[in-house]
Amino acid sequence: MNEQQINLKLRRAGALLAVVGAIGGGALLSGCGGGGTSSTETSARKEAEGGVEAAQKGIEEGKEKAQKGLEEGKEKAEEGKTKAQEGLEEGKKAAEEGLEEAKEKLENSKGTGTKKLEEARKKAEEAVEEAKKKAEELLP
Repeated sequence: MNEQQINLKLRRAGALLAVVGAIGGGALLSGCGGGGTSSTETSARKEAEGGVEAAQKGIEEGKEKAQKGLEEGKEKAEEGKTKAQEGLEEGKKAAEEGLEEAKEKLENSKGTGTKKLEEARKKAEEAVEEAKKKAEELLP
C-alpha cells in the first residue's frame, strides 16, 4: 500500500468517526428532552464532544503510526537496494577476475602450444633427414 492510499483510508475513517460521533451526540441530546439547557444536556454535549475528540485523536495516532511504518518500509527497501547493488558489484568483480584469469591461461597455453609445435616440427625434420640418409644408404 502506498502513502496516498494510507492517507485516503485514514481520512475516510476520520470522517466516518466524526459523523458517528455527531449522530451519537445528536441522539443523546434528543433523548434528554426538550428545550432548556439542563445539566443532563450539558453533560451529554460534553460526552459527545469528548467522543469526537477521542476519535480525532485516535485518527491522528493511527495516521502517525501508518506514516512511521511507511518510513520504516522505505528505509528497509533502501537497505535492500543497497545490498543488492553491493552483491551486483561483487559478482561483476568476480566475473572480471575470472575473465582475466581465463585470458592469462589462454595466453600461457598459446605459448606452450607454440613451443610444442616447434618441437614436433624439429622432430619431424630430423625424422625426414634420417629417412633420407637411410634411403641413400639402401639405394645404390
